[in-house]
Parts: sequence; C-alpha cells; structure tokens
Amino acid sequence: MSEVVNVTASSNPRSLTDFAANARTGWGEALPDWVAVLAGECAASSATAVASRIGYSVAVVSAVVRSNYKGDLGAVEARVRGAFMGEIVDCPVLGEIPRDRCMREQGQRFTATSALRTRLYRACRAGCTHSRLTREARHGQ
Repeated sequence: MSEVVNVTASSNPRSLTDFAANARTGWGEALPDWVAVLAGECAASSATAVASRIGYSVAVVSAVVRSNYKGDLGAVEARVRGAFMGEIVDCPVLGEIPRDRCMREQGQRFTATSALRTRLYRACRAGCTHSRLTREARHGQ
C-alpha cells in the first residue's frame, strides 16, 4: 500500500515562505513593499506567471526578489505597482490606466497603422510626466 504524502507550504520549494525568505535575506530591513508583493505573487501563482504579467523574464523576477538585479529597478517597480498593487496613472491619451500598461505603451515602436498608436507614441515622447524613456529614446537617437 502506498503512503499518502501531505505536501505543505514548507515542503514546496516555491512556497510563500521561500519567496519571502529570499526577499528578506536579499533586502534585509530595507525590503520595499513592492518587492514583498512581488514575492507574494510568485508564491501565490508562479514566478513564470508573474514574470509574464509584468513583461520580464523569470530570471529578472528572481534577481529582484533576491536583491541581485543590476538593471532599472524603477521600471520593474512601476510594473509591479501597476500589475499587482493597483497603481493608476492619468495618460494624456487613454485617461486612467494601470501603471504597468503605461510602461508597456512607452515601450511600443512607432507604427502609422493606427491613429491611437501614433498619438500614444508621440505623447510618451513629448514630456509626459509618467514617461520613463531616456532622452535618447524620446528623440529617436
């Protein structure tokens, strides 16, 4: 007869405890609220699902949770706050939208196939207060 094994959160390598522990170990006392939320979302679903939702790779999500990410933390933070913390911005073209959508719109290439797409592209590069684009990106250099 086979034995029934009770799988608990502590035996699951991707449990809330593990993600939270990784975040606390990496960030220490300076653990930002958005990193705690990111770790919690990874535990609640999966790092793969979270990474897909915010538009980053699983490696980036893992590095951020462990405080090892060398890229633009502000950009990751903006996506997390929009996707999982309900942060809203007032887009000059679309009105109120989640912060993560704002970030996605900023990253879109120019296309003349849609008047809306053209307006968004121009607004993101014309001094929008929510734009995180670099000066070079705004001026097409």
